[in-house]
Amino acid sequence: MKLTKPLVGALLCTLAIVVAPDASAAADTTKPTLTLPARAAFGSGTTIGPMAPDADGNPQETTGIRMNAKWTASDASGICGSSYRREYAGAAPDPWSAWSSSMSLTYVATDYSDQQGGGSFHVSGYGVRVRDCAQNVTSGFVSNFPVVYQQDGSSYGYGQLTTSYSGAWATSTCTCWSGGTARRTSTAGARANFVIDSGGPVAVVMEKAANRGKAKILVDGVLRVTVDTYRDMPRHRTVVWAATLSRARHTVSVVNVATPGRPRIDVDAVMVN
Repeated sequence: MKLTKPLVGALLCTLAIVVAPDASAAADTTKPTLTLPARAAFGSGTTIGPMAPDADGNPQETTGIRMNAKWTASDASGICGSSYRREYAGAAPDPWSAWSSSMSLTYVATDYSDQQGGGSFHVSGYGVRVRDCAQNVTSGFVSNFPVVYQQDGSSYGYGQLTTSYSGAWATSTCTCWSGGTARRTSTAGARANFVIDSGGPVAVVMEKAANRGKAKILVDGVLRVTVDTYRDMPRHRTVVWAATLSRARHTVSVVNVATPGRPRIDVDAVMVN
């Protein structure tokens, strides 16, 4: 069949319509906006692992620290995926994860920064990237550097946290607690103070059991929350409170309420990132 000129023109016009790119996506060259926390947060309600002993039986790093990061992104063409990768202090990063719709990351960390190995393989944090529906990409980084300070302010390799106690407190010993010890009190108003120099993510670790009571958590003297450390079965090394503080010096205090019938509380550790 011989094609007439009008029919050829119609076919070419149809083909042009089929293969034409999305004009709005092609015009979008602006990278998406990514809002990402500078440092990963601690998971409230989780537990941390015990301090692993070294060759001589002395406590050292803490494992099993659950952390998380959440981010948001926006763009005129919409957000069509995000991914992340683990990055190291002195080694190549892991491959990027597959693109997905998830805007959060939860992982288990340790406060060991490879001190004995020079720090090369310490997980310094996670790279995060998002892409819009026009394939523009924006990347960011969330820091991972958890440090566990014991109830006396000591740590494994990170110096001493300024710590003070008022009221009647005593020290208890149990391999079930972080570092093997915790500070206990049954006195109403007894207070433990921890000075956090740089702010950021912070958490309080306490014992939970059937004979444990309530405690107030204050930041710079202002009540943040009252936590109940009651639990029918013991739960060791529990993160009873976690928050992200402004980048400044703060005092985090744990004050005993002395709950009737179960006045005791145990302060085990404090964590910062």
